[in-house]
Amino acid sequence: MTISPMSLGDLFDRWFKLIGKTWLRNLILSVIILGPAALVLAICLDFGFSQLSGIADYGASDFEEGNLPLLFEFLAWLFFGLILFSLGTVGATIAITSVSCAEMSDKPLSWQDALQSAFSLPFLKLLVQYLLQGLGFGLLVGIPYALIIAGIASESVGLGLFGGFLLMALIPGVIYLAINFAFIVPATVWENESIIGGFRRSWDLVRGNWWRTFGILILMSLVVSFAISIIMTPLYIIVLWDFFQGYFEMFRSLGNGEPDSSIARDMIASFGFAFGVINAIASIAQIIVTPLYVVVMYFDLRARKGEFPQPAAATPAPIG
Repeated sequence: MTISPMSLGDLFDRWFKLIGKTWLRNLILSVIILGPAALVLAICLDFGFSQLSGIADYGASDFEEGNLPLLFEFLAWLFFGLILFSLGTVGATIAITSVSCAEMSDKPLSWQDALQSAFSLPFLKLLVQYLLQGLGFGLLVGIPYALIIAGIASESVGLGLFGGFLLMALIPGVIYLAINFAFIVPATVWENESIIGGFRRSWDLVRGNWWRTFGILILMSLVVSFAISIIMTPLYIIVLWDFFQGYFEMFRSLGNGEPDSSIARDMIASFGFAFGVINAIASIAQIIVTPLYVVVMYFDLRARKGEFPQPAAATPAPIG
């Protein structure tokens, strides 16, 4: 296998070709793995928003007796659905990354074989890695916020300003770490790195190419976001039509002096399942292309580290 360092044009060309070669396998994998989790999330959102719509049946004086339990039930359904959906996203990312890395290595992998890898040992490793990242980034951002809130609560200007300055200083640090750890998935899935080894491997690959990696990752993510927004905007209007219709009806009811609570209740109740469906479509569309540009950049960074044999230079023909 010969992979040379790629220019920006080469990266996009390789990315688009990789999408063309793998989109059907990736679509099958995402539907099989992420589809059921997305359906469960849609059902949970439907149940949750149905409970939330019941708040419209209670007055402000009945908050503790009616609204609060319904709000907790809504949050419980939402949390349960998001957990399952997150697990499905991790599994689909592993399978699609396996297909993409195999294709880049000229060792095509069937979707059946990739499906077997979705919930194997790399799944547990990535869960721990994501938890560590979330905890670390959460602390880096959460501590300054806590200082700001504490400063406001205690009316301490100095503490609030310190928290604000600390937040502004740590946000670039979070971005720096996020780029350095952007390749833990292919490192863990394709190279079978350990939990800590995946972080170390990604860091080593990015070293010396941070600004280039940052710029290209941002550019490619913007391309994906723009393309998906073009596709999804009409679908949002179609799938959420009942919600939008209720929204305009509620505005019309304001002409009578106050909004009709039954309209608000029906509008909220119609939102949950429809939003879950549209979220599933958007997530599947995104996950079949996003891991691919990470994989292409992963192989480019490896090539820049001299990890692949390069084609031998042609020997000039003898003169005479």
